[in-house]
Amino acid sequence: MLRAGRARLAPLLLTPVLLTACSSGKPIAQDDNAPPFVFRSLDLRQQDQRGRPAWSLTSPEARYDLRRQVAQAVTPKGLIYRDGQPAYRLQATSGTVINDGEVVLLEGQIRVEQVGRQPVLIQASRVRWFPSRQRMEIDRHPQASDPQYRLSSRHATFLFDQNLLKLRGKPRMEHWSDRFNPFKDPARSDPDTVVHVSEADWNPNTGALQARGPVLAKRRVPGRARSKPLQNLSASAFAGNTQQQQLQLQGPVLFSDSVDQAQLEAQEVRLDLKAHTASTSGTIQPKPGLLNAWSQGFDRSGQPPRVAIPAGCVITKAKDVLTAGRCHWNWLSQEVEADGGLELRRQDHQQITRGQQLRGKLGSDGTMLVFTPSGRVFSQFQVPNRPGPPRLQRPRPAPEPIRL
Repeated sequence: MLRAGRARLAPLLLTPVLLTACSSGKPIAQDDNAPPFVFRSLDLRQQDQRGRPAWSLTSPEARYDLRRQVAQAVTPKGLIYRDGQPAYRLQATSGTVINDGEVVLLEGQIRVEQVGRQPVLIQASRVRWFPSRQRMEIDRHPQASDPQYRLSSRHATFLFDQNLLKLRGKPRMEHWSDRFNPFKDPARSDPDTVVHVSEADWNPNTGALQARGPVLAKRRVPGRARSKPLQNLSASAFAGNTQQQQLQLQGPVLFSDSVDQAQLEAQEVRLDLKAHTASTSGTIQPKPGLLNAWSQGFDRSGQPPRVAIPAGCVITKAKDVLTAGRCHWNWLSQEVEADGGLELRRQDHQQITRGQQLRGKLGSDGTMLVFTPSGRVFSQFQVPNRPGPPRLQRPRPAPEPIRL
């Protein structure tokens, strides 16, 4: 009968496991045909060059093959340290430890939890962990979640020394407006926004995120019926921060909403998902036949679908054109507010209205109904000539006869 031993890694050195027998107390000779030994527990630990803990792996039960130097662990759990402090906590259904910890293969339900104030959960079904290289290769179902985002891809690489998760193979980013606990992973509704990119790099600690395109996103407007089409957004790349909920889209940026019949083109767009705003300093070109807004700056803020254009704006619909220094536009009620050197041009009657402030509404018939606030407004228009009844001409007096 064999007594269970305990496998342990000396600081900075990977040493073989020592087994002892109950009967003789002598070391067990290595036998190629010997069955693997069963341990009550497995405990692997390693320290960094300064003597601080680097990582640890434990298991309540393990089978060790002396010839192959392979240990099969049941429900392994581990800790990964940064500067001697716990940074990530991991667990799996099963694990295979090769060469006393040179490589650890984790399989089953794998969870890697970030320790600290910012909860982050990384999940997968197979991971190759290289402890001395501070690296994880995730080749089956990688997925990372924080309180409002979920990132997934076909495969991923986690670099612990850089605290960087590199997502490759059709990465997908999902965003929810409401926060949730990623550790408990409660049942959630469909995400508000889904973004597809070609590559993505994410720092779970700081929230820094960079993605290379093409970027294709679909967004469901809160409160809009599910049967309605989604908003579409495309860009060449973006950078941002998931904790701050800000993204900087690189052009060309294209936005379209078929429900509101709105379309936007820009070179760069800054999204603030927390404040529900978007802004750009690029020139936005209108599309014929659609309701458009373009300006030096574009800001979608407040309760959707309110739009603020703080640095010069042009709003067009059908035959009406409004230009001003600042505009507010509600896409639902079609109400418009403008101030600062505004000018409203209507093709009908060639009407031009100028003033400092304007409040109006985009009519369903393609006109703009203007309500003039206090203040002087200058208007000019051309009244077309209308045919009227024939003018009565006084009878011309008969010419006098020629007199000689």
